[in-house]
Amino acid sequence: MRCFPTALALWLLLILSAPVTVSANDMARPMTEQTRLRLSKAHKCIKMDKPECARQILSRYMETASRPHPYGVVLYGSLLLEQHELAEAASVFERGYENYPKCREIVHNLAVVRYEQERYSEAGEMFLKSCALAERPTPEIRYQGAVCFYQAELYKQAHEAVSPLLNLKQVKKNWVRLAAHCLIQLKDWPRAEKTLVRFLKVSPAEHEYWKLLANVRIERKQYTRAAAALEIAYRIKPPSEEERRSLSQLYLYVDAPLLAAHALKDDFKGTPPPKVCDQLARAYLTAGRIEPALGMIDLAIQQENTAERWLTKGKILYGKRRYAEAEGALKQAVKLKEKSGLAHFLMGMSLWEQQNWQESRDWFKRTGQFKRYAKRADRAIKSIDSMIESERQSRLATIDGEDPHQLP
Repeated sequence: MRCFPTALALWLLLILSAPVTVSANDMARPMTEQTRLRLSKAHKCIKMDKPECARQILSRYMETASRPHPYGVVLYGSLLLEQHELAEAASVFERGYENYPKCREIVHNLAVVRYEQERYSEAGEMFLKSCALAERPTPEIRYQGAVCFYQAELYKQAHEAVSPLLNLKQVKKNWVRLAAHCLIQLKDWPRAEKTLVRFLKVSPAEHEYWKLLANVRIERKQYTRAAAALEIAYRIKPPSEEERRSLSQLYLYVDAPLLAAHALKDDFKGTPPPKVCDQLARAYLTAGRIEPALGMIDLAIQQENTAERWLTKGKILYGKRRYAEAEGALKQAVKLKEKSGLAHFLMGMSLWEQQNWQESRDWFKRTGQFKRYAKRADRAIKSIDSMIESERQSRLATIDGEDPHQLP
């Protein structure tokens, strides 16, 4: 039942601007007055959109210079690259690389040339070297290197290149997507599933990746969870007749004939199974769509009334400051013996937010039986007792005609 894509559409940002700014170390190399005048004139020709004039000047310079300045190398090589003279551009940058192997601009542009020449493995190595030579982190350049390795079908190297990016504070979905495809090609199903789930938390509307997740789960023989992923995919985008039949067969395999019938009817607007409701709710929450998420939780509760689902609903409502509704859901979680104690604690917090001190205190007192939240509940009780005492002192001072602010 595999339907893995044979190719992955990936973009590559090519930095080909001219003139190219050269790093301080390269610029420190002395430049003769004659060289400065030549390169300045060539630069001016490029600015005036006279590429042939610039090409003549730079070609002559490269012929006569025994060790051309890095700026001249980058200026001429970039001009040739823009004119699609790949072989000539490669020759210029190769010469520059021999002379200045640590010049990041030369290394980077040689990587671009290798990519254009479809020498993807070499391009990947050069992009990573460019990344290593940068004074500041350059995640997109590392990503470009990983893309090149992927296109060279060096999936292990591609994954090793992109993996460090997944540990950054701000992770782009393209990075996670590439990592997932690498792991799929390597048939590392557990890590592929974990990475796909991470991607779908960021981009829950990408129905093709729900289908990809389903295929990975099939490889892991997790057929029920695979069906759940397909259900979500087909609610985002209706399935074809063949896809409906495949899902129906999957449900029959896990001994769920009613769901198999539902799949054949193409009824993906009706009530999904409870676990699918849970996953859809999480997808909606990730996308910031609160009401559809609550609707899915309600549908799940109608079919399987659990403490965990009521707690989830209560947490969402509490987070949205809808305290009265949150209390109703949290009380149901408590009634069904929610085990962590979070339902009790959030009941106390909800009443706290409404300044209902005594009831809030009672709920925090009941939270004390749960080890995980006992300390936090105890601190809350002490704060409430302090506020209640402060209010009592204030009332006494008012009765006695004293200024409460003068009390110790």
